[in-house]
Amino acid sequence: MITSRRHRFIGVIGAFIISSGLFAGTALAQGAGQTTTTIDPGYWTVTPFVGFGFSGDLDSATPDIGIAGGYVWSPRVSFEGEFSFLPSSENSGLVEVSTRVWNLTGNVLYHFSGRDWVPYGVAGIGFGHSSADINTSDPFLNSFDTSSTEFVANIGGGVERALRNNTALRGDFRYMFGGDLVPDFWRLSVGVTLGFHRR
Repeated sequence: MITSRRHRFIGVIGAFIISSGLFAGTALAQGAGQTTTTIDPGYWTVTPFVGFGFSGDLDSATPDIGIAGGYVWSPRVSFEGEFSFLPSSENSGLVEVSTRVWNLTGNVLYHFSGRDWVPYGVAGIGFGHSSADINTSDPFLNSFDTSSTEFVANIGGGVERALRNNTALRGDFRYMFGGDLVPDFWRLSVGVTLGFHRR
């Protein structure tokens, strides 16, 4: 299982590097006057978001909250740093399991042409951390704690809709690749992007 995850992770890293090069090359080839991002180039952005993680290594849908900060580099390409957190607690009789997962990633967003709704593709890499606390009434087991920090990657896409004054609504769908105790899962989220300070 670890070997297959490692191969999958290496494949994702390769795809990320290739797609980043293609995105950057395509962005440079576009006309300077063509605007596709919902926030003007040269603006810094902040995007708080909420959603849920599901499937993959997750047993059930889990709430997900986070925030992304970034920079709109060109009419098509944006860069973002993102922090997200998935708290979870499950109780099955004698055993209560509390897990916490957080991811810190750097992402590249490529915006395609659109009208009211602007679609985008996204890929990123970073670090993920998972911890599990198992509490039981069994005196021999008492409590068990474990944690792991791993390299992670994500790939996906979404849509943005400009609201007004460099503000946009965003819907996002990604697959998060983890490792060891850091789970793989799908994430569906919605957020509001705010643009600040033209350079």
